[in-house]
Amino acid sequence: MDNPYQQLADLINDECFPELDTRLRRGEHIDTRHHRLFNVIQDGFPLLVEHYLRYGSDLVQAPEAYYFLRPGTGSKSLIRSQKLKALPMIVGQVLAMFHLDPEQLEGSGWISSDAVYERLRLLIDKAYLCQLLERNRIETQADREKAMDALRKAIRQLARLGMVRLEGNQANRLQTQAPLMRFIDPVRATTASTEATKAAMEQLVRDGYISLDEEDPMPDNDQSAETHSEHNAIDVKQIPTEPTAEQEQEA
Repeated sequence: MDNPYQQLADLINDECFPELDTRLRRGEHIDTRHHRLFNVIQDGFPLLVEHYLRYGSDLVQAPEAYYFLRPGTGSKSLIRSQKLKALPMIVGQVLAMFHLDPEQLEGSGWISSDAVYERLRLLIDKAYLCQLLERNRIETQADREKAMDALRKAIRQLARLGMVRLEGNQANRLQTQAPLMRFIDPVRATTASTEATKAAMEQLVRDGYISLDEEDPMPDNDQSAETHSEHNAIDVKQIPTEPTAEQEQEA
């Protein structure tokens, strides 16, 4: 079948383009779950790359077959962006490790927020975990409930970016999605196996390394998690406050 988009005007006049453009600009990742939009972006990819370059943004096609926008390196992006904070970054890294686990792909693939919390607790220094979850301490049941509220808020933010799928709106259970592999990029070229990648990711989480910018150096062993969390973050596009009904249906 011939490509329906021979020039940019053909693509912009497609009835799906406004939705595709809106989702990309607010930081969503487009993958095969978004059937119509995925086909549009596949067929129109070269034209879309040039289109967003005019706004100072790069349209990226990831190896795992998903697309997203990020600020370009050549000039200031005209598309508003913001940075993910430390907690959703660290949670994203932990969920990427879940996504790499073959056992996770068996059965329904649902993960509880409690399981995510336990993985964080095992990997991260107690004081830094309290800092991430905005608690002075996590000792009582009330402390843990407040910490879980902060964790579920971070999970919902990742869901709005298309990185996880939620069961309902409470973020008590989730399924990992391919766009979580963005968090693997800092170690993708240095590991040869899944197990080595998981081990490298665990070390990044312990070190508090949260940047996905290619120009940022890998963390030194003597640098603290607090230092990395203060200075490194990932640029994302404008993040919507709540997912739309259509987003929930597609998910």
